[in-house]
Amino acid sequence: MNIIFLEAVQIHGGARKSTIELAKRLNEEGHNSVIVDFWGSCNEFVDDVKANKIPLQILKKNDSPIAIFSTKNPFKIGVNIVSFLLDWIRLKKEFKKFQNSFKPDVVIVNNIKTNSVLKKGKDYKIAYFARGWFAYNSIGFLKKLMFKYNSDYFIGVSQSTRQAIFTGGLAPMEKIFVVPNAIDLTKVDQYKKGKAERTDNDPMVILHCGGFLPAKGQDMSVSLARKLKDNNINFKMILMGAVYDTPVSENFLNKIRKEIAQYKLDNHIEILLNQKDPYSIFKNSDILIHPSDTEGLPRVIMEALAFEIPVIANPVGGVTDYILHNFTGYIATHNNVDDYYEYIYKLYHDRELYRFIANNGKSLIVNNYDKKNQVEEFDKIFKKLGKA
Repeated sequence: MNIIFLEAVQIHGGARKSTIELAKRLNEEGHNSVIVDFWGSCNEFVDDVKANKIPLQILKKNDSPIAIFSTKNPFKIGVNIVSFLLDWIRLKKEFKKFQNSFKPDVVIVNNIKTNSVLKKGKDYKIAYFARGWFAYNSIGFLKKLMFKYNSDYFIGVSQSTRQAIFTGGLAPMEKIFVVPNAIDLTKVDQYKKGKAERTDNDPMVILHCGGFLPAKGQDMSVSLARKLKDNNINFKMILMGAVYDTPVSENFLNKIRKEIAQYKLDNHIEILLNQKDPYSIFKNSDILIHPSDTEGLPRVIMEALAFEIPVIANPVGGVTDYILHNFTGYIATHNNVDDYYEYIYKLYHDRELYRFIANNGKSLIVNNYDKKNQVEEFDKIFKKLGKA
């Protein structure tokens, strides 16, 4: 099948990496996938697409996408709106031109921007791929209309996402599919070969992986570090993630840095920003904590389990697809520091328990989240789309 992944990338995060991997896997299985990006403004994303030898089409090269509310000046906001509409018209024309030559069977989108340049009922099917947690109540009325009436099918990364789409009334169950993320276990195994053997005197390395935003919970991790320090646990905590080019992200990062200094945690907490090679950090980590407010099917949890790293997480979105409490990891009461501390304490003092949880997590990934499973699920969808 001819497949377009239509993107409007501003930040290259886990969801975009998953899209690139998926496009590559589909091409390896004989499909014809191409990634079409609105502006080509995220160099890291563009470089990653090219490195994976996936065809890339940029509709309208622009180094900085238009942000309507980047100012509080009413006149400038008006100018931005006009500029945005002109940009949108051009994008729509450029996509139609490319679509006429490529002739896609399916166009896969993941946000309202990309969905807005498409028109349902053309010679292709529109599949909305909900990679994150689909919080229906937070979606505006016009966006709900777009999702409902300008998409032929929905694809979720977890059963919880599927249920959220269904209960929101956006589509019947038979038009909502689940295709989980997948991981290249060969790559993981290569990195694990370089893992250093731990000694009894080594600190337990606790990894928190997520962009610096309040919803990702780094402030809870700082509170947890305080409790670990007060109870003389030998640990090191790594806060690894992207800092986004927004005041919210930059201010939150500054807040976290001030708290680390205030509570004298500099020797215990390390901040790693925009890490290019996260697996080099995973391979030497002992526990992943995931105190996030919202999730789809978090890639970092899948990666941690593949590295045989026990995970402690909030029960949000598709997290419970991965974590069966006391078996493949631990589910904490939402952002409850005492819960996170209790489970870290158990794993810190009981190596047999640690190995039990780690082995179960790895088995879950091997048997359910291999790249072959992902491609097979997509093939099933494509067959149904072809019959529609």
